Amino acid sequence: MDIIKVSNSCAMFYRASGLSVSCHDEDGTCVATYPLMPTRMTVIEWPKVLFEKNPDILFSPSQAAYGVIRLKAGGYVTVGPAYNVPVTKELVSDFMKESYIPHEQWGDAETLLGSTPMVSLLSFMDKLVFLHYILNDEIIDPWEHFSAKDLSKMPEIHKSHLEQTIEVKEEQAFHNTFQWEQQFYQLIKAGSPEKMALFLELNNSTQLMQGTMADTPLRQAKNIFIGAVTKIGVLGAIPGGMDVEQAYQLIDSYAQECERAQTISEIDRLHYTMVMDFCRRVAASRLPRGISREVFSCIGFIKAHTNENINVHDVAQHIQRSDSYTLKKFKQETGINMGEYITQCKLEEAQDLLAYTQKSLAEISSYLCFSSQSYFQNVFKKKYGVTPMQYRKQHHIA
Repeated sequence: MDIIKVSNSCAMFYRASGLSVSCHDEDGTCVATYPLMPTRMTVIEWPKVLFEKNPDILFSPSQAAYGVIRLKAGGYVTVGPAYNVPVTKELVSDFMKESYIPHEQWGDAETLLGSTPMVSLLSFMDKLVFLHYILNDEIIDPWEHFSAKDLSKMPEIHKSHLEQTIEVKEEQAFHNTFQWEQQFYQLIKAGSPEKMALFLELNNSTQLMQGTMADTPLRQAKNIFIGAVTKIGVLGAIPGGMDVEQAYQLIDSYAQECERAQTISEIDRLHYTMVMDFCRRVAASRLPRGISREVFSCIGFIKAHTNENINVHDVAQHIQRSDSYTLKKFKQETGINMGEYITQCKLEEAQDLLAYTQKSLAEISSYLCFSSQSYFQNVFKKKYGVTPMQYRKQHHIA
């Protein structure tokens, strides 16, 4: 079992879904868990339990759902607890008892359950098969895999969801996102911003049906966004050639930006920015004709650090070459001085921030590490022929 890969995948799943995840080796020993506290035993450690399916779902005495995924390379991953009822003190107490959590960790247990989103059984299935795909590279249909007769063991509290699922199937009210997502991820992998912009214009994703993932519209929008940015990175950008660490960092950055949003319209604008950003970065990750791997690495480093005050020495250190060698080779292959290129990349990102966010000029200037707002405005106008505010008025997407 590649513990690092499994652990990273589970950590990203936890951040995207809010559901606790634990990784176990072949002997059932827990090697990583998210979140770390409280210290607890998970479903894989319960005695005399047989897992008939992969993945499988089990229910605890407190009526929590737990998912179990067997890894092809050996070992297990568990997901849960997942509840579809509000958290009460009695529920926290029951959870602690069945998970062998010491009483002094009551606060941690209450925090864990309080921060775990309520999910329907159908939604839990969807999340479980998604993680199964990430870990085992196998696509399964949740409805066929978890058939109705297999769910006869579910607690009473979940049976209404089965009835709801049947009703949804009869009314053809499915989550009609699968075909849309397949095309969408292919465009991310292709790294084509122009085709993606046209695709989004012709295929309005807001018309697609979404399951209920939160109690308020704003929390719902945030949950959907965080899940989307994670899948875009893992299923689109990384297979398309984007550096793995850069993709993870970008996922974290956009997830944090989403959490700061105060309105759904802010999240909608951020979603478009995020999608186009991933497309451009995937396109930029491909080695252009006439560019060596060293210079291409310099370009990637610069694009990934536009929000830092980097210079030639930083870039040279990245490829472990001298400053003079790096400057000369970069100019030979790109036809532009490195300092000019760094500024150019910062200005290109400034265009996106002006068009797709509400950040002020001072915030943008500071974020991109220009020496002052006035200097930012001067170099922007020199480059594009208009001031930043004029550019925003011409291109801002409300």
